Amino acid sequence: MYVKKDGKKTTKKGLVQVYKCNSCAKYYRIPIDTEVKEYNLSVEPGHIFQHSSDSLIRVHCLTDVHVGAREFDLKKFHQAVVKIAEDPYAVWFGNGDLLELIPPGYKISQRGQSIPPDEQYLTFLQLVAPIKDKCLFIRGGNHDFLRSYNILDFDVCKTLSAELNVPYYPYPGYSEIKVKGKKWYMVSGHGKSGAKNGDLELDKLAAVYSKGDVFLLGHNHQLYAKPVDSIIVDGSEEVLHRRWYIRGGSFLRYAEYARYSMYQIVRTGWITMEFTEDEIKCWEN
Repeated sequence: MYVKKDGKKTTKKGLVQVYKCNSCAKYYRIPIDTEVKEYNLSVEPGHIFQHSSDSLIRVHCLTDVHVGAREFDLKKFHQAVVKIAEDPYAVWFGNGDLLELIPPGYKISQRGQSIPPDEQYLTFLQLVAPIKDKCLFIRGGNHDFLRSYNILDFDVCKTLSAELNVPYYPYPGYSEIKVKGKKWYMVSGHGKSGAKNGDLELDKLAAVYSKGDVFLLGHNHQLYAKPVDSIIVDGSEEVLHRRWYIRGGSFLRYAEYARYSMYQIVRTGWITMEFTEDEIKCWEN
């Protein structure tokens, strides 16, 4: 915050941008073509997140992790981290409810979490440290973003994205995945509905973002990826057009509140989406 631009100069090594630090009064020079990362960029409503590669891309959605919850499936989450770390084509994004985050005096008991919120925050960063450089963006959910924002006017997920030096993507929207010139559009959001039929909310998402090839939501802990085919016109012929409906699963085993309400039992896990120049494949882990 104390560093300001102080003109440009031509040196033997080329054109450089001069900076002055108003704290220590020192000057620094950086080549003009050097990429200087800006911290905590946000994908604002109406903007599109973009990611490209010259080879295939495997995008892993880590949603509803619930670090700190008593039923957090650490073993399953570790499997996800290892798989992403060992795959040279793998990237990932956090899709909300990354922390359990039950603040003191909240409307539900703190007995549902094994460690306090500050430890949850630090633990999550430690768990994803091996795949930190593969993170695309971070999104918040009702547990972490909404609770911290409504109670403290402080967005813990925005801070998480800054720690990981990745964009913060707070709302649903498009992500453009480009492979060798072919553009695919992944539409993702955390989700809001707990309806038993997870497709109903995906239908709403697809109605708003009609250009999507993949529609993905978390929140309800359902885990599935299924193709949805339709007929489109290609020239003078009808052809099948494939899109994907995805609910991203969770890393929370059968919690006490779910037992009390007799919610459907769903297994823990996550979804992988593979984008190539020719097609999209999705599967459950």
